[in-house]
Amino acid sequence: MASQRRYGDAVAHSLGLDNAPLLSTRTLRKSQIGMARISCGVGTIGMTPRIPAEDTFIAAVYLTPLAHHELWSNGKRAIAQGYAANSMRIVNLEAEYSAYITSAHEAACFYIPRAALKDFGDETGDRAGRLSCPPGIIDPVISSLVQALLPAFERPQEFPAIFTDHVALAVLAHLVNRYGSVVPGRTRSIRRGLSLMQERRAKEYLAANISGNVLLADVARVCGLSRSYFISAFAQTTGLTPHKWLQRHRLQKARTLLLESSISIAEIAVVCGFADQSHLTRNFTQATGTSPAAWRRAHQGRQQHPRWNGALELP
Repeated sequence: MASQRRYGDAVAHSLGLDNAPLLSTRTLRKSQIGMARISCGVGTIGMTPRIPAEDTFIAAVYLTPLAHHELWSNGKRAIAQGYAANSMRIVNLEAEYSAYITSAHEAACFYIPRAALKDFGDETGDRAGRLSCPPGIIDPVISSLVQALLPAFERPQEFPAIFTDHVALAVLAHLVNRYGSVVPGRTRSIRRGLSLMQERRAKEYLAANISGNVLLADVARVCGLSRSYFISAFAQTTGLTPHKWLQRHRLQKARTLLLESSISIAEIAVVCGFADQSHLTRNFTQATGTSPAAWRRAHQGRQQHPRWNGALELP
């Protein structure tokens, strides 16, 4: 019986990794970006089946070094070389690639259809006809974004849509601006911050969806803005990305409930949009240096709220 296909699984499926962790995000109006974590064991060594042709770019970032790897197209070697950890390669699946795997390795792959490039260009004015880079290039920006994304593959329930949405958009924006072939497009408008009304609407909408399972496009829509303009304007106005603002809001609400109520920490975690008590504990401890239980014991009963000193540099 054939396995059920999932969006963005072209590379994983060709390797027989039908259970590979996958994320997808509808970051744009009409298209999606897929993200996969690939773990090639000894069972994948050898020539893979050919991936059927489609007009989709695959940006692969190697998480572990690989001494030698080959991509074949039309019966010929197209790319044959080794890759260092954090190095990247971009190909277009129009060439119907297959791979010759020589050893175990791990990688993260971004599945970017042509429609995603078009949508991105229509919205931002940053138009790219193609994406390409020298195979094996190390890009610190992409490496950092991949590292931020890795925990979401392991614990997807703790990372809401607004987080994966933001990372995918950041990856796409960087790839287009650095590795995209430029095509004529409209001139970008000057970006400014949010108005007071837009800021209020955005924060109210985010707070009302405290779990974070909303798309950035949804928040932008309530402000009457495009998604790309909203992201820039929100950061300019608040000094935070929407995801970071929501993280801080969650922790501030948890702090208030710890201080002013007697409900359990597990209940507080649910009310504040965390996946479970351990998720709250991990984030709260990272921000404050102490667990929710210890913080409650130290502060409950005070007439005034203690000042919030957490750095809030959270995953």
